[in-house]
Amino acid sequence: MGKCCALHQSAPTQRRINGFQLPLNYQQVIGWVVFLLTALLNLAVLAQIQFDELKIITLVIYIILYVSHMLSHVMATVIDPSENELRKLEINNVPEFDRTIHAHVIENGRCHLCNINTTSRNTKHCSICNKCVDRFDHHCKWLNSCVGRRNYVYFVACVTTALMISIFTSSLCLADIAIFFTNPQKLSSAAQKFIDCGPSLGSTYSKYCRNSVAFLTFLIIFGGCALGIASALLHLCCFHVYISVLGVSTYEYVMKSNYSGPLWMCCCTRCRCGRINTSKVYKSSDKQRNQNKQQNGDKFNQNEKVGDLINVLIAEELARTKKVVLFDKNKIHPEEVNDR
Repeated sequence: MGKCCALHQSAPTQRRINGFQLPLNYQQVIGWVVFLLTALLNLAVLAQIQFDELKIITLVIYIILYVSHMLSHVMATVIDPSENELRKLEINNVPEFDRTIHAHVIENGRCHLCNINTTSRNTKHCSICNKCVDRFDHHCKWLNSCVGRRNYVYFVACVTTALMISIFTSSLCLADIAIFFTNPQKLSSAAQKFIDCGPSLGSTYSKYCRNSVAFLTFLIIFGGCALGIASALLHLCCFHVYISVLGVSTYEYVMKSNYSGPLWMCCCTRCRCGRINTSKVYKSSDKQRNQNKQQNGDKFNQNEKVGDLINVLIAEELARTKKVVLFDKNKIHPEEVNDR
């Protein structure tokens, strides 16, 4: 099992060509299971609940969405997003990076591990795939592959089609719940027969029995799960629209923003480097101000507040400068030096 799937992936000895190579990622396998399970429930159960005209429309929409999602998912996983010069080379063992020789993997537009010249400063060397990716955006565990210039469009299409499937599923569930309470006769004949409770012991019609409660419970749970998945996918789509407007990649956004989330969300464990805790500046300034108050009174309080503000601004600027030095120095490409 360990050879088939891996929870924590380390750098392979050879570069990864596509996301279907072993070992697979557990999130990738979970995604496949969810895809197959939801496809089965949507086509075999949810679509059959609708009345005849809506059933045909539902089946057509689901088939189009699932085929589109499957094709975009396969294309995003199969396409190798690595540098063009790297794809021309044979697949050989990649040497381990020695920081005693080089400070960064990519320096002056050349990767010391792949032994190629990169096309731009947006090229990054992914440690999980062990290769240089052209216009690196991020490493996607759901695809078990990197997302770069060559497969970014297919990645966005994959996320968008999954979002549309989730929204359509949750909408159908919500509509069927409303129909169940208002007019059950609008459901399909098979659904009406299944939830028909018949007369109760008091010779009056009862809407609730074992089958109808199970039917309603399925719609609520399945619709809630679809709505939760749709919310997460919508957030992801909005994020990529946002960074597209900014003109940056996911990697650049994470590295250049004041990201304070868990390290596993970052593309690099150094995402917290280059930060200066400004609260320490405030604390030290407050301590110094109290000492000055005891010694010299309050006549210099106003000047000290201005000095504290300047110290904080300088500290923040130093933090940003240090971050640029740490993260951007090895991304400069010789052809782009003049542009800067």
